[in-house]
Amino acid sequence: MNGAGMAMGRELSLGRPFGIPLTVNSWLAILVGIVFGFSLLTREPLEGAWILVLFVSILLHEFAHALTAKAAGDTVQKVTLHLLGGVTYRTGRGGPRWAWRITAAGPLVNVVLAGGAWLGMYYGRYELPWWGLVLLAQAFWANVILAAFNLLPIYPMDGGQLARMSLSKRVGAGAGARIGLGLSFLTLLAVGVWFIASGNFNIIAIVILVQLFMLNVMEMRQVGSPSMEETRGALGRWWRDRHRMAAERRREKERRRERERERAERAARKADGLEPSPFRRNARTTQERDAEVLRDGGRLLEKAVERGLGALRPEERRLLILHRRLLEIRIDTAEGGEPDGEDLRLLELHVRLGSSGEIH
Repeated sequence: MNGAGMAMGRELSLGRPFGIPLTVNSWLAILVGIVFGFSLLTREPLEGAWILVLFVSILLHEFAHALTAKAAGDTVQKVTLHLLGGVTYRTGRGGPRWAWRITAAGPLVNVVLAGGAWLGMYYGRYELPWWGLVLLAQAFWANVILAAFNLLPIYPMDGGQLARMSLSKRVGAGAGARIGLGLSFLTLLAVGVWFIASGNFNIIAIVILVQLFMLNVMEMRQVGSPSMEETRGALGRWWRDRHRMAAERRREKERRRERERERAERAARKADGLEPSPFRRNARTTQERDAEVLRDGGRLLEKAVERGLGALRPEERRLLILHRRLLEIRIDTAEGGEPDGEDLRLLELHVRLGSSGEIH
Protein backbone atom coordinates (compact mmCIF):
# COMPACT_ATOMS: atom_id res chain seq x y z
CA MET A 1 0.00 0.00 0.00
CA ASN A 2 1.00 3.58 -0.51
CA GLY A 3 0.13 6.05 2.22
CA ALA A 4 -2.30 4.05 4.41
CA GLY A 5 -1.83 1.16 6.69
CA MET A 6 -2.69 -0.50 9.94
CA ALA A 7 -1.10 0.20 13.31
CA MET A 8 -1.30 -2.86 15.59
CA GLY A 9 1.49 -3.97 17.86
CA ARG A 10 5.01 -2.59 18.13
CA GLU A 11 7.40 -1.85 15.29
CA LEU A 12 10.81 -3.51 15.04
CA SER A 13 13.58 -1.71 13.15
CA LEU A 14 15.37 -3.59 10.35
CA GLY A 15 17.87 -0.85 9.40
CA ARG A 16 17.91 1.82 6.69
CA PRO A 17 18.18 0.23 3.23
CA PHE A 18 18.75 2.93 0.56
CA GLY A 19 18.64 5.45 3.40
CA ILE A 20 14.96 4.66 4.14
CA PRO A 21 14.04 3.44 7.66
CA LEU A 22 12.50 -0.04 7.50
CA THR A 23 10.31 -1.40 10.29
CA VAL A 24 8.23 -4.53 10.66
CA ASN A 25 5.12 -4.95 12.79
CA SER A 26 5.73 -7.23 15.75
CA TRP A 27 2.70 -9.40 14.91
CA LEU A 28 4.03 -10.02 11.42
CA ALA A 29 7.48 -10.88 12.83
CA ILE A 30 5.85 -13.37 15.22
CA LEU A 31 3.81 -14.95 12.41
CA VAL A 32 6.88 -15.36 10.18
CA GLY A 33 8.88 -16.82 13.08
CA ILE A 34 6.16 -19.31 14.00
CA VAL A 35 5.52 -20.56 10.45
CA PHE A 36 9.16 -20.89 9.43
CA GLY A 37 10.27 -22.10 12.87
CA PHE A 38 7.69 -24.89 12.82
CA SER A 39 8.92 -26.00 9.38
CA LEU A 40 12.48 -26.17 10.74
CA LEU A 41 11.36 -28.24 13.72
CA THR A 42 9.65 -30.70 11.38
CA ARG A 43 12.78 -30.75 9.16
CA GLU A 44 10.75 -29.56 6.20
CA PRO A 45 12.09 -26.03 5.64
CA LEU A 46 10.54 -25.77 2.17
CA GLU A 47 7.10 -26.19 3.74
CA GLY A 48 7.61 -22.86 5.53
CA ALA A 49 9.79 -21.10 2.98
CA TRP A 50 6.69 -19.58 1.37
CA ILE A 51 6.31 -17.14 4.27
CA LEU A 52 9.86 -15.84 3.69
CA VAL A 53 9.26 -15.59 -0.06
CA LEU A 54 6.04 -13.66 0.60
CA PHE A 55 7.85 -11.40 3.09
CA VAL A 56 10.58 -10.55 0.58
CA SER A 57 8.02 -9.96 -2.20
CA ILE A 58 6.08 -7.50 -0.02
CA LEU A 59 9.35 -5.80 0.95
CA LEU A 60 10.33 -5.31 -2.72
CA HIS A 61 6.79 -4.11 -3.47
CA GLU A 62 6.99 -1.38 -0.81
CA PHE A 63 10.51 -0.32 -1.74
CA ALA A 64 9.31 0.11 -5.33
CA HIS A 65 6.85 2.69 -3.97
CA ALA A 66 9.51 4.30 -1.78
CA LEU A 67 12.27 4.57 -4.39
CA THR A 68 9.86 5.92 -7.03
CA ALA A 69 8.67 8.51 -4.50
CA LYS A 70 12.28 9.55 -3.85
CA ALA A 71 12.84 9.87 -7.58
CA ALA A 72 9.79 12.20 -7.69
CA GLY A 73 11.35 14.39 -5.00
CA ASP A 74 9.11 13.23 -2.14
CA THR A 75 10.41 12.75 1.40
CA VAL A 76 10.04 9.11 2.47
CA GLN A 77 9.82 8.85 6.28
CA LYS A 78 9.80 5.05 6.52
CA VAL A 79 8.54 1.76 5.14
CA THR A 80 6.55 -0.50 7.47
CA LEU A 81 5.53 -4.12 6.86
CA HIS A 82 2.45 -5.41 8.68
CA LEU A 83 -0.15 -8.18 8.55
CA LEU A 84 -2.03 -6.58 5.63
CA GLY A 85 1.14 -6.12 3.59
CA GLY A 86 2.99 -2.85 3.96
CA VAL A 87 2.81 0.91 3.83
CA THR A 88 5.18 3.63 2.60
CA TYR A 89 4.97 6.87 4.57
CA ARG A 90 5.89 9.89 2.44
CA THR A 91 5.27 13.62 2.13
CA GLY A 92 5.39 15.90 -0.88
CA ARG A 93 3.62 15.82 -4.20
CA GLY A 94 5.35 15.14 -7.47
CA GLY A 95 2.18 15.91 -9.44
CA PRO A 96 -0.53 13.61 -10.89
CA ARG A 97 1.86 11.89 -13.27
CA TRP A 98 4.27 10.97 -10.48
CA ALA A 99 1.38 9.93 -8.21
CA TRP A 100 0.38 7.37 -10.85
CA ARG A 101 3.95 6.14 -11.18
CA ILE A 102 4.49 5.86 -7.43
CA THR A 103 1.26 3.91 -6.91
CA ALA A 104 1.71 1.62 -9.91
CA ALA A 105 5.38 0.85 -9.13
CA GLY A 106 4.54 -1.73 -6.44
CA PRO A 107 2.24 -4.01 -8.49
CA LEU A 108 4.56 -3.59 -11.47
CA VAL A 109 7.49 -5.00 -9.47
CA ASN A 110 5.33 -7.99 -8.46
CA VAL A 111 4.45 -8.61 -12.11
CA VAL A 112 8.14 -8.47 -13.06
CA LEU A 113 9.08 -10.85 -10.22
CA ALA A 114 6.32 -13.28 -11.21
CA GLY A 115 7.49 -13.18 -14.82
CA GLY A 116 11.10 -13.75 -13.76
CA ALA A 117 10.11 -16.72 -11.58
CA TRP A 118 8.10 -18.25 -14.44
CA LEU A 119 11.01 -17.85 -16.86
CA GLY A 120 13.33 -19.42 -14.29
CA MET A 121 11.02 -22.43 -13.94
CA TYR A 122 10.59 -22.78 -17.70
CA TYR A 123 14.24 -22.55 -18.74
CA GLY A 124 15.68 -24.20 -15.63
CA ARG A 125 13.30 -27.13 -15.34
CA TYR A 126 16.07 -29.56 -16.36
CA GLU A 127 19.11 -27.87 -14.82
CA LEU A 128 17.86 -26.56 -11.44
CA PRO A 129 17.52 -28.83 -8.38
CA TRP A 130 14.03 -29.72 -7.26
CA TRP A 131 14.13 -27.41 -4.25
CA GLY A 132 15.11 -24.51 -6.52
CA LEU A 133 12.04 -25.13 -8.69
CA VAL A 134 9.90 -25.25 -5.54
CA LEU A 135 11.21 -21.84 -4.42
CA LEU A 136 10.62 -20.40 -7.89
CA ALA A 137 7.06 -21.75 -7.88
CA GLN A 138 6.45 -20.17 -4.48
CA ALA A 139 7.86 -16.84 -5.74
CA PHE A 140 5.67 -17.03 -8.84
CA TRP A 141 2.42 -17.61 -6.98
CA ALA A 142 3.27 -15.17 -4.17
CA ASN A 143 3.83 -12.34 -6.65
CA VAL A 144 0.85 -13.24 -8.84
CA ILE A 145 -1.42 -13.09 -5.78
CA LEU A 146 0.16 -9.84 -4.56
CA ALA A 147 -0.16 -8.16 -7.97
CA ALA A 148 -3.76 -9.33 -8.47
CA PHE A 149 -4.85 -8.40 -4.94
CA ASN A 150 -3.20 -4.98 -5.07
CA LEU A 151 -4.79 -4.15 -8.43
CA LEU A 152 -8.33 -4.73 -7.14
CA PRO A 153 -10.10 -1.34 -6.81
CA ILE A 154 -10.26 -1.64 -3.02
CA TYR A 155 -9.19 1.30 -0.87
CA PRO A 156 -6.44 1.71 0.39
CA MET A 157 -4.84 -0.90 -1.89
CA ASP A 158 -2.93 0.34 -4.92
CA GLY A 159 -5.80 -0.54 -7.28
CA GLY A 160 -8.21 1.49 -5.16
CA GLN A 161 -5.93 4.51 -5.22
CA LEU A 162 -5.40 4.19 -8.98
CA ALA A 163 -9.17 4.00 -9.45
CA ARG A 164 -9.65 7.10 -7.28
CA MET A 165 -7.02 9.07 -9.21
CA SER A 166 -8.57 8.03 -12.52
CA LEU A 167 -12.08 9.02 -11.40
CA SER A 168 -10.91 12.29 -9.84
CA LYS A 169 -9.26 13.27 -13.10
CA ARG A 170 -12.56 12.82 -14.93
CA VAL A 171 -15.27 13.88 -12.46
CA GLY A 172 -13.44 15.97 -9.83
CA ALA A 173 -11.62 15.15 -6.61
CA GLY A 174 -14.61 14.98 -4.24
CA ALA A 175 -16.90 12.99 -6.53
CA GLY A 176 -13.99 10.78 -7.59
CA ALA A 177 -13.18 9.91 -3.97
CA ARG A 178 -16.80 9.06 -3.14
CA ILE A 179 -17.42 7.06 -6.31
CA GLY A 180 -14.10 5.25 -5.74
CA LEU A 181 -15.25 4.31 -2.22
CA GLY A 182 -18.51 2.95 -3.60
CA LEU A 183 -16.55 0.84 -6.07
CA SER A 184 -14.31 -0.31 -3.21
CA PHE A 185 -17.27 -1.48 -1.10
CA LEU A 186 -18.76 -3.35 -4.08
CA THR A 187 -15.43 -5.05 -4.80
CA LEU A 188 -15.06 -6.06 -1.14
CA LEU A 189 -18.53 -7.60 -1.28
CA ALA A 190 -17.68 -9.46 -4.50
CA VAL A 191 -14.42 -10.79 -3.02
CA GLY A 192 -16.25 -11.98 0.11
CA VAL A 193 -18.89 -13.76 -1.97
CA TRP A 194 -16.13 -15.38 -4.07
CA PHE A 195 -14.34 -16.66 -0.94
CA ILE A 196 -17.58 -18.18 0.38
CA ALA A 197 -18.64 -19.71 -2.96
CA SER A 198 -15.20 -21.21 -3.62
CA GLY A 199 -14.92 -22.72 -0.13
CA ASN A 200 -11.74 -20.73 0.66
CA PHE A 201 -13.28 -18.63 3.42
CA ASN A 202 -10.99 -18.89 6.46
CA ILE A 203 -9.81 -16.83 9.41
CA ILE A 204 -7.11 -15.07 7.36
CA ALA A 205 -9.65 -13.98 4.71
CA ILE A 206 -12.02 -12.80 7.44
CA VAL A 207 -9.31 -10.70 9.14
CA ILE A 208 -8.18 -9.11 5.87
CA LEU A 209 -11.70 -8.29 4.64
CA VAL A 210 -12.78 -6.89 8.02
CA GLN A 211 -9.66 -4.71 8.26
CA LEU A 212 -10.19 -3.37 4.72
CA PHE A 213 -13.88 -2.75 5.45
CA MET A 214 -13.02 -0.74 8.57
CA LEU A 215 -10.44 1.32 6.65
CA ASN A 216 -13.10 2.10 4.02
CA VAL A 217 -15.60 3.14 6.71
CA MET A 218 -13.00 5.46 8.27
CA GLU A 219 -12.29 7.00 4.86
CA MET A 220 -16.02 7.43 4.18
CA ARG A 221 -16.30 9.55 7.33
CA GLN A 222 -13.68 11.86 5.83
CA VAL A 223 -14.94 12.24 2.23
CA GLY A 224 -18.63 11.41 2.58
CA SER A 225 -20.74 8.49 1.44
CA PRO A 226 -21.28 7.69 -2.26
CA SER A 227 -24.72 8.12 -3.84
CA MET A 228 -26.26 6.82 -7.05
CA GLU A 229 -27.43 10.32 -8.08
CA GLU A 230 -23.93 11.78 -7.82
CA THR A 231 -22.43 8.77 -9.58
CA ARG A 232 -24.88 8.96 -12.50
CA GLY A 233 -24.49 12.72 -12.83
CA ALA A 234 -20.68 12.72 -12.66
CA LEU A 235 -20.24 9.79 -15.03
CA GLY A 236 -22.84 11.26 -17.41
CA ARG A 237 -20.96 14.56 -17.58
CA TRP A 238 -17.68 12.71 -18.16
CA TRP A 239 -19.25 10.63 -20.93
CA ARG A 240 -20.64 13.70 -22.70
CA ASP A 241 -17.33 15.55 -22.40
CA ARG A 242 -15.52 12.50 -23.71
CA HIS A 243 -17.75 12.33 -26.82
CA ARG A 244 -17.43 16.09 -27.37
CA MET A 245 -13.64 15.91 -27.22
CA ALA A 246 -13.64 12.88 -29.54
CA ALA A 247 -15.77 14.80 -32.05
CA GLU A 248 -13.40 17.77 -31.85
CA ARG A 249 -10.44 15.48 -32.44
CA ARG A 250 -12.17 13.95 -35.47
CA ARG A 251 -12.89 17.40 -36.91
CA GLU A 252 -9.32 18.50 -36.34
CA LYS A 253 -8.09 15.31 -37.99
CA GLU A 254 -10.32 15.97 -41.01
CA ARG A 255 -9.06 19.57 -41.26
CA ARG A 256 -5.49 18.32 -41.06
CA ARG A 257 -6.13 15.79 -43.83
CA GLU A 258 -7.68 18.51 -45.97
CA ARG A 259 -4.67 20.77 -45.48
CA GLU A 260 -2.32 17.91 -46.33
CA ARG A 261 -4.35 17.15 -49.47
CA GLU A 262 -4.19 20.77 -50.57
CA ARG A 263 -0.44 20.87 -49.97
CA ALA A 264 -0.04 17.67 -51.98
CA GLU A 265 -2.09 19.14 -54.85
CA ARG A 266 -0.02 22.33 -54.87
CA ALA A 267 3.19 20.30 -54.81
CA ALA A 268 1.95 18.17 -57.72
CA ARG A 269 1.03 21.25 -59.78
CA LYS A 270 4.38 22.82 -59.03
CA ALA A 271 6.17 19.62 -60.09
CA ASP A 272 4.19 19.59 -63.35
CA GLY A 273 4.96 23.26 -63.96
CA LEU A 274 1.30 24.23 -63.60
CA GLU A 275 0.02 27.13 -61.54
CA PRO A 276 -3.46 27.01 -60.02
CA SER A 277 -6.01 29.08 -61.90
CA PRO A 278 -6.76 32.42 -60.20
CA PHE A 279 -10.45 31.91 -61.11
CA ARG A 280 -10.47 28.55 -59.33
CA ARG A 281 -8.70 30.07 -56.36
CA ASN A 282 -11.21 32.94 -56.20
CA ALA A 283 -14.11 30.49 -56.56
CA ARG A 284 -12.79 28.48 -53.67
CA THR A 285 -12.42 31.64 -51.58
CA THR A 286 -15.98 32.71 -52.41
CA GLN A 287 -17.30 29.28 -51.51
CA GLU A 288 -15.54 29.37 -48.17
CA ARG A 289 -16.81 32.90 -47.52
CA ASP A 290 -20.41 31.89 -48.31
CA ALA A 291 -20.16 28.94 -45.94
CA GLU A 292 -18.84 31.24 -43.22
CA VAL A 293 -21.66 33.76 -43.79
CA LEU A 294 -24.27 31.00 -43.60
CA ARG A 295 -22.79 29.61 -40.41
CA ASP A 296 -22.22 32.86 -38.51
CA GLY A 297 -25.27 34.62 -39.96
CA GLY A 298 -27.61 31.92 -38.68
CA ARG A 299 -26.20 32.35 -35.19
CA LEU A 300 -26.58 36.14 -35.34
CA LEU A 301 -30.12 35.81 -36.69
CA GLU A 302 -31.16 33.71 -33.69
CA LYS A 303 -29.57 36.30 -31.42
CA ALA A 304 -31.38 39.17 -33.16
CA VAL A 305 -34.74 37.39 -32.93
CA GLU A 306 -34.22 36.80 -29.22
CA ARG A 307 -32.70 40.14 -28.15
CA GLY A 308 -33.42 42.52 -31.00
CA LEU A 309 -31.17 44.14 -33.57
CA GLY A 310 -29.98 46.62 -30.99
CA ALA A 311 -27.95 43.86 -29.37
CA LEU A 312 -25.83 43.48 -32.53
CA ARG A 313 -22.72 45.46 -33.39
CA PRO A 314 -22.56 47.32 -36.74
CA GLU A 315 -20.34 44.68 -38.34
CA GLU A 316 -22.74 41.95 -37.15
CA ARG A 317 -25.66 43.80 -38.79
CA ARG A 318 -23.75 43.95 -42.06
CA LEU A 319 -23.12 40.24 -41.84
CA LEU A 320 -26.84 39.69 -41.23
CA ILE A 321 -27.66 41.63 -44.42
CA LEU A 322 -25.27 39.40 -46.40
CA HIS A 323 -26.85 36.37 -44.80
CA ARG A 324 -30.35 37.38 -45.98
CA ARG A 325 -29.18 38.12 -49.52
CA LEU A 326 -27.33 34.81 -49.71
CA LEU A 327 -30.45 32.96 -48.51
CA GLU A 328 -32.58 34.66 -51.17
CA ILE A 329 -30.06 33.68 -53.87
CA ARG A 330 -29.96 30.07 -52.66
CA ILE A 331 -33.76 29.86 -52.63
CA ASP A 332 -34.13 31.44 -56.10
CA THR A 333 -31.50 29.16 -57.65
CA ALA A 334 -32.54 25.95 -55.89
CA GLU A 335 -32.45 22.87 -58.11
CA GLY A 336 -35.87 21.70 -59.28
CA GLY A 337 -37.47 24.77 -57.72
CA GLU A 338 -37.52 23.13 -54.30
CA PRO A 339 -35.50 25.21 -51.83
CA ASP A 340 -34.05 23.78 -48.64
CA GLY A 341 -36.41 23.83 -45.66
CA GLU A 342 -33.80 25.31 -43.34
CA ASP A 343 -33.17 28.18 -45.79
CA LEU A 344 -36.92 28.93 -45.85
CA ARG A 345 -37.08 28.91 -42.05
CA LEU A 346 -34.17 31.34 -41.74
CA LEU A 347 -35.58 33.67 -44.39
CA GLU A 348 -38.89 33.67 -42.52
CA LEU A 349 -37.03 34.83 -39.41
CA HIS A 350 -35.50 37.64 -41.46
CA VAL A 351 -38.94 38.65 -42.71
CA ARG A 352 -40.31 38.57 -39.15
CA LEU A 353 -37.54 40.93 -38.03
CA GLY A 354 -38.44 43.32 -40.89
CA SER A 355 -42.20 43.18 -40.23
CA SER A 356 -41.67 44.05 -36.57
CA GLY A 357 -40.26 47.39 -37.60
CA GLU A 358 -36.59 46.51 -37.13
CA ILE A 359 -34.78 47.39 -40.31
CA HIS A 360 -31.56 45.69 -41.33
